[in-house]
Amino acid sequence: MTKTWPKPTIQSLPDQVTQTILQRIAAGDLRPGHRLPAQRELAESMGVGLAVIREAMQRLEALNVVEASHGSGTVIRPFRWMPLIYSPALFLLAMQRIGIRDLWETRRLLEGQVIRLAVERATQSNLDAMRAILERADPLPETYEKSQSLNREFHLALAHSTQNAVLEDLVAPLLEVHTQGVAHRFTHEHCRLTWEAHQAIYDAVDAQDLAAADRAIAAHFEVGPIALAEIEARSREIAAPRRKRRARP
Repeated sequence: MTKTWPKPTIQSLPDQVTQTILQRIAAGDLRPGHRLPAQRELAESMGVGLAVIREAMQRLEALNVVEASHGSGTVIRPFRWMPLIYSPALFLLAMQRIGIRDLWETRRLLEGQVIRLAVERATQSNLDAMRAILERADPLPETYEKSQSLNREFHLALAHSTQNAVLEDLVAPLLEVHTQGVAHRFTHEHCRLTWEAHQAIYDAVDAQDLAAADRAIAAHFEVGPIALAEIEARSREIAAPRRKRRARP
């Protein structure tokens, strides 16, 4: 039976109101425990109808971002940011609030186990898929965007070779993270090192060599898209002035 696909629509007013509130939360203007203004007040300040505000609140409640109760109004719920990266509607919001160091470290630890399972379980079809991506990266990608796109494909193929759908789902959103300012690292030499690291990952999985797999994934996280050591150095630089201020009498 042929089904008619719905036509794309412009973002509705409730969607716009929802995104506006999410942006205020991401910016830190609204925090868990904060009470939103009354719906009628919101409608007047945003220049929309009361029905639009009600629908936006229903959407935020469905996302577990706010909680409405009689007598207390609508309150921002307490939540942790990390689980939000697995919700497409809240992904960008989460990215604005989670530290890149935490995300990158989490991905490194997770993929350290992914490659070990891949060594044990990868089929010839899995190896063929990874090799095909490596071939598309030769000659080397000329732009950061192209390299990142192929990088995502390669790591998804690696996760797929674990034969574990949960691991695939855990890794996928972490591959969507684009660290602001790292495009400056993209040079021909950096790109070469990145894809040499991918080749080493493939070779280790192909050879079913766990020791080589551990070395390959560690090397990968020191070249791109940004080395964990560089993130840690930046974190120390930011923390140093804070420690000095606290140490003053």
